[in-house]
Amino acid sequence: MKKFLFAFSVIFFAGCTASDIQAITQAAMSKDPIGTIGQIAQRRVINYTSVELAKIIEAFKKEVERNWGNEAKTPSPKEYVKYTQNYKSMAHVNFDKGEILVQTLDNKNPTNSLKSAIITTLLTPEDPRAVDLYSDAEIKLSGTPYLYKTVMDHTGNYISSKSRASNFADFLIKNNLQTKTINHNGKSELVHFVQIQMVKNHLQVRAQKYKPLVQRYSKEYNLSQSLIFAIMKTESDFNPFAISNANAIGLMQIVPTSAGRDVNKFLYNKDITPSRDFLYDAKNNIQFGSTYLHMLNTNYLSRVNNPISREYCIIAGYNTGAGNVLKTFSNDRTKAFEIINSMNPNDVYKKLRSSLPYNETRRYLYKVIESKKEFTNL
Repeated sequence: MKKFLFAFSVIFFAGCTASDIQAITQAAMSKDPIGTIGQIAQRRVINYTSVELAKIIEAFKKEVERNWGNEAKTPSPKEYVKYTQNYKSMAHVNFDKGEILVQTLDNKNPTNSLKSAIITTLLTPEDPRAVDLYSDAEIKLSGTPYLYKTVMDHTGNYISSKSRASNFADFLIKNNLQTKTINHNGKSELVHFVQIQMVKNHLQVRAQKYKPLVQRYSKEYNLSQSLIFAIMKTESDFNPFAISNANAIGLMQIVPTSAGRDVNKFLYNKDITPSRDFLYDAKNNIQFGSTYLHMLNTNYLSRVNNPISREYCIIAGYNTGAGNVLKTFSNDRTKAFEIINSMNPNDVYKKLRSSLPYNETRRYLYKVIESKKEFTNL
């Protein structure tokens, strides 16, 4: 713990003001230095450069690996991971599979620790700005839980109150408690855990939450709603806490320094990188993602004549950039447009699927096209 605090402080002090340093010094002397500094970090992390943030995340990874070994997990676009209780409890939500795993390393009071972690997991608010994923800072439970209507308790009711979450936690511990042994630094560690399954239509429930925003920006930019929904599903599975290793943020995985900056220039004529807090707001994220699709459609790839061919190029461009899309056909941009316009949409799709520079983008195009079908009637 002390090693982590020292490493974190060295990284953190580098970008702090005198008042920040004073606050951190006081935090270091408090009863919960890691949690307190985590809360300060939550307020300041939006101002970090990507390099500074990478260092913080690296220090965080070392701490969770120190506690959990090979079982350690970190947040990703489609997986919510949050540590609490001095890193001894972990919540892991897999949005793709609709599975929730809550576990604890506390073997002195495992049921108490597990119950607390279950309640926190079920009632975590839907605003990502209220949650610090890169520390074990406790979460203030208020407002609508992000899992609301995606999980039912043992009585068939949705969970939004502490009393209902507490009763469900008691039921899970009594009826579904499991244990496993993990190998950590050559030693066996006993883990207590419970698994919770989301409702069958959990994906549609999450998508429905953002329908008003999708309708608004699809109308504003003349985009199909199913395209915006499909991009969101492919990028994050509607995980509001989504973050990637490349620092892509939120539902539509906006990279602040690239697409985020481009959209700011387009909307506000300001060459400014949007903050992480800004992009974690669902409205802002969907607006920026939709605006970037609009820019691809009406600017970067507007010279593709056939609307179906252009949509294929837009989807690929959202993942890899318009430049890489055009290079798939020719290194000369003008010639690339001529080649695309000489092909029928099916051949354009085949060419993109077979020749895009990155295999990830080839798969991405397929996934988005397939996902569009799921949202035609939403």
